[in-house]
Amino acid sequence: MRKKIQSFFLSAGNFACYAFCIIRLAEKITGMDIDVMSALQAGIDKGFIRFDEDCLSSPNNFYVFEPAKFLEYLSGWKCNVKKEAADYGLREGELCVYCWKRLNSMHFRLADWDPLENSQTVKYGVLDSLRVFYPV
Repeated sequence: MRKKIQSFFLSAGNFACYAFCIIRLAEKITGMDIDVMSALQAGIDKGFIRFDEDCLSSPNNFYVFEPAKFLEYLSGWKCNVKKEAADYGLREGELCVYCWKRLNSMHFRLADWDPLENSQTVKYGVLDSLRVFYPV
């Protein structure tokens, strides 16, 4: 088992909402369940996701540097990603992760799925922008 596993999961629970959404998109694309721990570890090992082993409580942990590459690695779907305004109209073949903001916090979720049971950022915040994945 990985060292400091409890702290790893605590950090993921606090900061990995975008990574969780990408993993869920990959599940939708492939039609298969993906082991979250393996996906996160692969994302970190391949440099798609930032993670500081020496500071597990860093708010920079689980920042997704390469979201399109992470999704392609998990699903095989060749794509790119762009940031769009909240009112952007999705086109055929595009997949979307919604970015909500409240004060100094952000939370990512899908239209039909949220990695957090009761996000205060979504409940009391506003939809700020979209991360739109599109085929290449």
